[in-house]
Amino acid sequence: MTGGPVLLVHEFPGAFGGAERYLEILGSGLVAAGVPTAAVVFVADADAAARLAPRLGAIAPDTRVIAGRARPGPIRAAVREHDPVVVHWNFVDPFAFRGASFLLLPWGRPSVITDHLPQLRHAGPHWETTRRLANRRIATMIVVGDAAAREAEARWRRPPPIAVIPNGVPVGAAPRRPSGPPRRPRLLFVGRLTEQKGVSHLVPVLAAVRARGIDAELRVVGDGPRAGDIAAAAEANDLGGQVELVGFAPSPAEEMAAADVLVAPSAYEGLPFTPLEALAVGLPLVLSDIAPHRELVTATDPLGVQVVAPGDERGWAEAVERALAAPAEASGAAHRIARGHRAEAMVEATRAVYRAATA
Repeated sequence: MTGGPVLLVHEFPGAFGGAERYLEILGSGLVAAGVPTAAVVFVADADAAARLAPRLGAIAPDTRVIAGRARPGPIRAAVREHDPVVVHWNFVDPFAFRGASFLLLPWGRPSVITDHLPQLRHAGPHWETTRRLANRRIATMIVVGDAAAREAEARWRRPPPIAVIPNGVPVGAAPRRPSGPPRRPRLLFVGRLTEQKGVSHLVPVLAAVRARGIDAELRVVGDGPRAGDIAAAAEANDLGGQVELVGFAPSPAEEMAAADVLVAPSAYEGLPFTPLEALAVGLPLVLSDIAPHRELVTATDPLGVQVVAPGDERGWAEAVERALAAPAEASGAAHRIARGHRAEAMVEATRAVYRAATA
């Protein structure tokens, strides 16, 4: 395939996250590469559909944002209208699209999927069986890192052909970090405020950093069910004036540019976009020591990405202190790591999967 039409299909769970950012970057990258691209995006919540329609609608030049649960009819209509050579399904979890049963329908062209979290939850015998059957119909399953590939191979006795394509982000020239009068060092968290993101560790990490004599503050960008718990923990630790919850930000680039270290104590991930986009603006990272995060660590640029066990507050404080002690070195290291995760490489590797699927 030299660039025939591609149809992207996505089921939006209601909270904008990495799977949606992936679709934005992939869609715009395919269009920039001259690939005719259309998309169908289902949004279960009508209010979210209305609120996010402009952003989701920009995934591709011809995108339908549909309120309600995913269903085959609109996908079938898009296939008739655009005649894609590949249907690319974006799986937020392994059992999207009704346990992958949609892939058992006769679409008349290959199906490629991106499975962002192949390790995520079991759905009971019925959907487990449906997904196993669907695996036989998948031309290629894209996963976003080596850890995800191992999870997929361990989970499915007969997985579809797997392609490891790390997530990528736009990376420009090395940015100039803010300069000016001395200010309080700023830690930044960006993400959904859920237990998966490890947000219960945020206030203890800040407290440990401040216990080392560093007058740091924490900005929390995002929303979710644990927002109240973070605020309560800050007050309980007498840190109410040093912790600010700013809510959801559609594009957190300005927050990243004004921060000194991004902290992400997630319990599990695929290969998350927030750390990658922080690296792209030269923001060093301290991350939880989980397999996907370890894939970002390099021996040549150790201050760019450091990983620490989630409950080791002293280790987190020491890692933050190392990054703050050498800001120019840490920022340069972060940007060099980002150059290994460019959006263009992700898009081109995905196009190679399309060509193989249609050969």
